Amino acid sequence: MLTGPLVIFVRNSLYCSCLALCASAALFSVCSVAQIPDKGFFVGKTVNIYIGRGPGSGTDIALRTFIDHWQNHIPGQPTMVIRNIPGGGGTRVWNFGYERARPDGLTILFSPFSGTAEILQLPGLRADFSKMPLIGGLKSPNLVYVRRPDVRKPSDLLKIKGIKYAGQSPAHHYDILGRLALDMLGLDYVYVTGFSGADAAFNAVRRGELEMQTAGLTLYRFSIEQTLVETGEAIPLWHNPRVDRDGNVVPEEAAEGIPTFVDIYRELMGKEPSGEDFESYKWLQPTINTFGHAAFLPPGSPMTAVQMLRQSFQVTSEDDNYRADEDKLFGVRMPLIDHEEGTRIIRQMKEPPDHVRKLLERYARWRSP
Repeated sequence: MLTGPLVIFVRNSLYCSCLALCASAALFSVCSVAQIPDKGFFVGKTVNIYIGRGPGSGTDIALRTFIDHWQNHIPGQPTMVIRNIPGGGGTRVWNFGYERARPDGLTILFSPFSGTAEILQLPGLRADFSKMPLIGGLKSPNLVYVRRPDVRKPSDLLKIKGIKYAGQSPAHHYDILGRLALDMLGLDYVYVTGFSGADAAFNAVRRGELEMQTAGLTLYRFSIEQTLVETGEAIPLWHNPRVDRDGNVVPEEAAEGIPTFVDIYRELMGKEPSGEDFESYKWLQPTINTFGHAAFLPPGSPMTAVQMLRQSFQVTSEDDNYRADEDKLFGVRMPLIDHEEGTRIIRQMKEPPDHVRKLLERYARWRSP
């Protein structure tokens, strides 16, 4: 049985919230929550939410902030209990949800999503996400920063060798996109992997053991910016932009003031990025780099719970109080991925282009020399 530190949230009254939602036809077809027959499903119940990161990590804080408001929009006011599974974000939390968790609608897996492992069916991942009801997701925009005395501007990267890049796992999308960008720029670097999470990698950079990292904007705003950037020890280099369905690169609003990778490529290389690797980079943005954090239920969970959780998840993402707390903590907004869009992305990942699959095989199956 998985165990971990527990935090219990006590429900606030939902009555006024439901009245407000039902009064607005703009919110999901005249209060879609009220359309569910069994509105008492969660009354007197306890919902366990498993987060595959340790307590106090950037992911943990971001998800707890969301859950703290989500609880106010779930009819029936269930008790929400958070169970942290340190090191469980890659496969452990998903395998537990797929194989062992009870499909009673009271167990939620809310954690960083294993997009690369899903595409390649890497050893260790046994969960089939197509059989697990997706509640919704939150995108986690990310960036690359560097802490090295001889790098004061991006063009300085062209003059150095052996820059030490801190990673979490060869299959992690942060690592893949970070290394792919460095390779497209032709930079000389040393990839050091195996950190349990972005926080652990950040601490290695802060201690001076490593020099570069891809990090979520929430961690960057919450910890890295104040600790390293505002003190002049580090600089942000670029962020990974959005790519729309027409293949256009679009800057992330949350990363305002930080150039995109395309901007930096153009600056350093004197031309537009192109070629097979860049096409793969663009394909990866709306797929493995989209699901920063995803919430699933075990296979066979009751549809009443699925519907209520999906609708309340989406309502929470538009809650002004939640967005205010999110902005206060991180200064960024994690965009919503609703269950329909998320399901479409999961289907898309089932059949990646050949050049993408080959690239992922090359990066995700990397072994230390």
